[in-house]
Amino acid sequence: MKKLLILCLVVLTACHSKPKTPFQILKSVKIKDGVKLDVQVNSRISKQEMIDITAYIKSDSSQYNNLQVDFILPGNSYQNKGGVNIYATAAYHDKTIVSPADTVADKDKNFLSFEFVGFSPAKAKQLLELDPKELSGKQLIGKFIDDNTKTITMIAQDKHEDNQLYILELDSAGKVVSAIAPMEVTVKGVHKMVVTQQGDYMVLKDSILTMYSIADYDKPFRSIKQDL
Repeated sequence: MKKLLILCLVVLTACHSKPKTPFQILKSVKIKDGVKLDVQVNSRISKQEMIDITAYIKSDSSQYNNLQVDFILPGNSYQNKGGVNIYATAAYHDKTIVSPADTVADKDKNFLSFEFVGFSPAKAKQLLELDPKELSGKQLIGKFIDDNTKTITMIAQDKHEDNQLYILELDSAGKVVSAIAPMEVTVKGVHKMVVTQQGDYMVLKDSILTMYSIADYDKPFRSIKQDL
């Protein structure tokens, strides 16, 4: 009876209730002694929420010594030539290998590493609140945070200039690094904003901004969703 009680306690300790924060595993790739997962969340959730999700996945994947979870936001596509944007990454490593990166503890006191690859929720909120003077008097269409380039792109329209579009790109300090009045063309029903003389362009559809390079004219390079 005593042995049975101890076994039950061990099982209960090892089990994690499913986090309240919604998430979806999109992709799984085997790595040495483990697995790497792409996990999509609906918004820029907190560090603790991502640790809890990773711990839950680990409890269900205890056969792996190594587990890496890359968190991504909506708007990404595996069809993109530039790959998906990683928002944050968390990883359990083989316990026999001591890593100075393993400085975060889950609720069971197991250590793992964690890093915001892109912008934290607080920094993203700060970027989305930027109101550059260059867009004064213009109607804002959308703001798009790019965790890959560490920039935010803002698109606005000037009703007083025949609805001319303006695209601003700002760095993490709020400094304008690019200002473009794109040429607008419609090809086969697709409305394109041409942003370079070479012909690189952007498409805004369903709140997702997709970038195309002239090197692969009809293949998307990267995509990001508005206001995330």
